[in-house]
Amino acid sequence: MPQYRSPGVYVEEIDAGPKPIEGVSTSICGAVGMTARGPTSGKPILVTSFLDFTRTFGGFLETPKDPVLFDKWSQGTDGGYWWSFPLAVKAFFDNGGEQMYVKRVFHQDIQAPANSATPAAAVAGHGLVSSVVKDAVPGAQLKLSHLVGIGTNSAAVKIINGDTRQPISGGPFTVKAIDSKTNIVTLAPAFTESVSVKRKDFVELFEVKPDATLTFDAKSIGEWGNGMTVKVEPMTGSTLSLLVDPVIGQNAAAVMTIQAVVPGANPGISTLTVDAVTGLSGGDLANGQRIVVNADEYVVASLDAPNKKFDVTGAPAVGAKVRRLRGANSAVSPDTLNVWAASSLYKGAIVELTDSSQAKELFTIADVAGPVVTLSGAPTLSYLEGNKMRVIEAMVTVTDGTTVETFGNLSFAVDSPNYIVKQINSLSKLVQLPAAQQNIGGDFTQLADFPATPVPDGVEFAGGDDKLSSLTSDDFVGVDGGSGNRTGIQALEDITDISIVIVPGMWSTVIQSALVTHCESLKSCFAILDPPDGLDISGIQEFRAPIDTKYAALYYPWVVVRDPSIAKDVDMAPSGHMAGLYARVDNARGVHKAPANEVVRGIQKFADDVTKREQDLLNPQSINALRYFPGNGYRVWGARVVTSDSAWKYINVRRLFIFVEQSIDVGTQWVVFEPNDEPLWARVRQTITNFLTTVWRSGALQGGKADEAFFVKCDHTTMTQDDIDNGRLICQIGIAPVKPAEFVIFRIQQKTLDQTTT
Repeated sequence: MPQYRSPGVYVEEIDAGPKPIEGVSTSICGAVGMTARGPTSGKPILVTSFLDFTRTFGGFLETPKDPVLFDKWSQGTDGGYWWSFPLAVKAFFDNGGEQMYVKRVFHQDIQAPANSATPAAAVAGHGLVSSVVKDAVPGAQLKLSHLVGIGTNSAAVKIINGDTRQPISGGPFTVKAIDSKTNIVTLAPAFTESVSVKRKDFVELFEVKPDATLTFDAKSIGEWGNGMTVKVEPMTGSTLSLLVDPVIGQNAAAVMTIQAVVPGANPGISTLTVDAVTGLSGGDLANGQRIVVNADEYVVASLDAPNKKFDVTGAPAVGAKVRRLRGANSAVSPDTLNVWAASSLYKGAIVELTDSSQAKELFTIADVAGPVVTLSGAPTLSYLEGNKMRVIEAMVTVTDGTTVETFGNLSFAVDSPNYIVKQINSLSKLVQLPAAQQNIGGDFTQLADFPATPVPDGVEFAGGDDKLSSLTSDDFVGVDGGSGNRTGIQALEDITDISIVIVPGMWSTVIQSALVTHCESLKSCFAILDPPDGLDISGIQEFRAPIDTKYAALYYPWVVVRDPSIAKDVDMAPSGHMAGLYARVDNARGVHKAPANEVVRGIQKFADDVTKREQDLLNPQSINALRYFPGNGYRVWGARVVTSDSAWKYINVRRLFIFVEQSIDVGTQWVVFEPNDEPLWARVRQTITNFLTTVWRSGALQGGKADEAFFVKCDHTTMTQDDIDNGRLICQIGIAPVKPAEFVIFRIQQKTLDQTTT
């Protein structure tokens, strides 16, 4: 009991009375089958529409063109039309299903992993290119996709013809000038051929080599990934300004006012007369010192200090203020620079420094302490305040022909929140990167989007193989590797909400036995089995004969549907349609309503017509017929479980008990470890009674009164003192489920005029 150690008023909450039990869902389906793509590891994936399914698992599958492969699966007792799985998923949603957990099947050879299905892969090689983004006639200027690595001190570049993959004539070229605002470069000498965007011409900045730098794998195994492309390009992230180094005594900038502007001797040169030339020196001017007039930058060509005159390139206005740009290189530590807003930088970031002449250098960030940034080496160029430091990151574009994924601002620094491996693996639905990418470092010349023999849009994926020739029924059964590591049917155990399970189109005895065993073991789900295609009445009877379970149903015949991918009618097994119909009836009427005398949606017809005389043979053997009735359409005309136990012969009775059992199981977890005595027993009785009363009122139980519909016992009559001493609380529950009116009989007799009725 609670302990009270000092006088006072104590307010306590007491947990008493029954707790509500919420009914579990009965309409969630678990499906196992082959898909074009999708994850093969982890738990089954929830999809809520066929469009949702195609986003993750791809579209329809082709019927195998290899006659050997087709015969292997279409004949015998250990086969199935695994290629119809996407059609079955569509059928589920067409018939009213709302939630389906999908587990993709793949070939896995545990003894020889090299023989297992493999993902497609693409390897980006060494080099750096920039795409041409505007057609250009023979001349000297090009508009490019980026200017990373392009400076007035760049090595010679090549312009590559996108069709022939050969350099155009007149090269290699040097970079004479760049315009960072428009991404236009001026080359020398002038190129002599037209440059084309349609041809996907590009400028090769660094030699393209085939050595691997980044290896991309398709997100999942299989042939689906072959032909995808991935393109890796550099992009500019943050742009920061350099600050003057206070150590070198330039804390105050010289400020002058322009008194006069006179055109100089050479075109483009002006002579400025200012009120002072403080801070300017001949030595600095010989190196092309820069000044700022308002927001524009000018190069000082020469100095006449006594007369307060100097020449500049350009023509600033009289009266404007002139400020000399101060040096930014560190006088104390050659590998450090002061940078404005340096807090946005991170260790390992690739940065590009640009001086006043648009020459460039590349470094990585070694450390950041306030405004002081330590580089991976000492700059060789002289930098002025206001010169730029740009963070260079990567942009990855992936396409599979229909879907395009673009990821920007990707870093090669492992500790960065935008680390390329972490971002691609978490965001992309198409590709992934192995965790260890060791070949990049800070060398952005390895951000290549082309191998030795590139395709225009990037590196092409290859090597994906589903190993369909090695696929076996055991791959559908799967292996139990523990939670999250199960495959095939075994993986359905990871999702406790599943109540309907199917492996559409598969009539293999190995697969169906595993599916039935799964349901019988968990006792929380019900299986819908499929027979082989093309069976006659005796054939379906022979197929059903060895099956005896309280947790499965069988339907005959197959259905004919339209396959949108080939615009033809095809035969397919009915389990997908039936699973959707179960869900539809559950949601509209309740699990106690037999899923029969309901229209099958989304079909052209049934593959065979079952007559009443034929159903007279099928129904006693618990084979549920699908029949066509003129004026009433294509309907399910059976509601039996494939069992010899007459107490469980109806589907709705079996599924109602699953519903009640699972709801009580989930809703009474609070009872565990409570004091096992009369007060608890009373709460348990009331909790379950309240729940079953609701079930009875919904029409799921027989009886005009609740007492006739169910009973709940939990007292000394249901458990002994030995049970109590051993921690057992035993509650006995009985329910009277409603049975379907399977045979509606109207007895009619002839009445004469002299007969009277009482």
